[in-house]
Amino acid sequence: MRNTKVLIMEDEAAEASYLKDTLLELGYQVPAIATSLSEGREYFSKYQPDISLLDIYLDGRPDGILFGMELSEHEEMKKPFLFLTGSADTTTFLLAKTAMPCNYLLKPFNKPELGYAIDLALERYIEKPVVPQVPLRPQAFSDSVFVKRGNTLVSIRYDDIKYIEVDGKYSKLVCYNQKFVVQQSLGELFTLLPSDQFFRIHRRYVINLKEIIKIDTQSHEIFFKDGITFFFSRRYLDEFLTIIELIK
Repeated sequence: MRNTKVLIMEDEAAEASYLKDTLLELGYQVPAIATSLSEGREYFSKYQPDISLLDIYLDGRPDGILFGMELSEHEEMKKPFLFLTGSADTTTFLLAKTAMPCNYLLKPFNKPELGYAIDLALERYIEKPVVPQVPLRPQAFSDSVFVKRGNTLVSIRYDDIKYIEVDGKYSKLVCYNQKFVVQQSLGELFTLLPSDQFFRIHRRYVINLKEIIKIDTQSHEIFFKDGITFFFSRRYLDEFLTIIELIK
């Protein structure tokens, strides 16, 4: 507990001061108090807290929930967090649940309640097994997928996706007239695509089978309609040859 850093997100000065004093009495470190969503992001990046205590409403907006969603969704930010709120209505609770907090405390709360909630959240987070999320495949009748670009969702036809490649920590979807860099890993994206149209040929590449015009099984080279070539890795070529229909 002595080295546990707690980030506070609270815009009411009196509440923030009380919360900080209580945490210090309990033996936690409090490196910063954020009063807005932008400060929360800044202080989280700067101090890398072990757990965050987020007031749901900041200046009347549910920015605590937005920040909680970021902590849940972004791999590099995944740390436990608790919601603190004076709102006991069902709507606020249901909205908060979507961010998947480790706990939910109604104000006013006492020192033991806060300490127990933090300790339990930290223990559950450490003990929780990492279960990979397997997204549902699109419906069979769907011929497209939405890709996020900034604040816009762009509809992309599967037939227009030529291939997908690893791009650092992200993945790059290469289409005929545009490219998209997305946050999902190549493996996660592969589970989203129609299995009868896309195939993994290498740990770095997934290709659209409709683009293939020729495969050299000796050199493992794949030839696309537009002249691009790729290479199968041995394990993926063997798997590919077991699933395709082949006329000899």
